[in-house]
Amino acid sequence: MRTHARIVAAAATVLTAGALAVGSAGTAQAAPSSAHEPRAAQAAPGRYLVDGGRIRSQPNTGATTVGYGYRNQDVTVHCRSVVNGEEWLFHTNDSTGVTGWSRWDVIVPWWAVGDC
Repeated sequence: MRTHARIVAAAATVLTAGALAVGSAGTAQAAPSSAHEPRAAQAAPGRYLVDGGRIRSQPNTGATTVGYGYRNQDVTVHCRSVVNGEEWLFHTNDSTGVTGWSRWDVIVPWWAVGDC
């Protein structure tokens, strides 16, 4: 699975460099308030892979953009979901506090997260 290999490669790169980035929001998030917000068993720190990556209200490219992420910003990835063959990650931008969905090619968690 290419997503799993990408996550393992990213984690190996971080560990090889001798530094593991840990986001400032390492505590569990409150229970979701609607059916569209997933529950997460354990969150993972991560990073944006692009500048201006869209954070969306739902896990699809037609959903409203609620914010943007940049490579210099950390994220807390809460969980993942596969929709129409694409992996989406539910996360919080640690710099802005915006929470929403981004595709696998926009952010990478440092370790695997559970399904939403």
